[in-house]
Amino acid sequence: MADRSPLNYRTVFSTPWFAIEESAVPANATGAYYRMTGPDGVICLPLTIEGDIVMVRQYRPSLNMETLEIPAGAIDGGEPPLEASQREVLEETGYQCREVHSLGTGRFYPNRLIQREFMYLGLDAEPRSRADIEPGLTTVLMPRKQFLAMAHDIEIDQTAIYFLLGMATARFGVDLLRAPIEEIRERVRLDATTG
Repeated sequence: MADRSPLNYRTVFSTPWFAIEESAVPANATGAYYRMTGPDGVICLPLTIEGDIVMVRQYRPSLNMETLEIPAGAIDGGEPPLEASQREVLEETGYQCREVHSLGTGRFYPNRLIQREFMYLGLDAEPRSRADIEPGLTTVLMPRKQFLAMAHDIEIDQTAIYFLLGMATARFGVDLLRAPIEEIRERVRLDATTG
């Protein structure tokens, strides 16, 4: 691989949620590079005691439509990612997970976004009394079998959920959409004690 000097970037557009930066034009390039910056984020795949997926239905102005997603959001200031994932699940669904397990960290679109996403699997999610859910969000408990049917019909817009399902399946050696919830709990807990 060629030795490359780091590019210098400057902000060309900024909002409270993200900024777009433009690079200086590198030698032998036809133009500048652009990237979006913002705080790192978290995304959590919460499963209830019965094994249903805790999801969020919300209107996305960027798409002009409602979407069905799993809880996700930005990390606030110096907040630890694990705490941010628990906060996002509670704020967006009113549920709280008894256990939260890290699935790893990555960048969903490294060609344009520099933010890292911290990914988690939540187990034994239960509704918390008097939880203050963000306005405009509706909690949806999705049986895993129904989710699988929707995935086959391409009815889920948030593709990150598929990434988390794959990571969890590979890490714990259990199919999160088909295995009994008891087997999922056992495999995850075994990994936590041996990992």
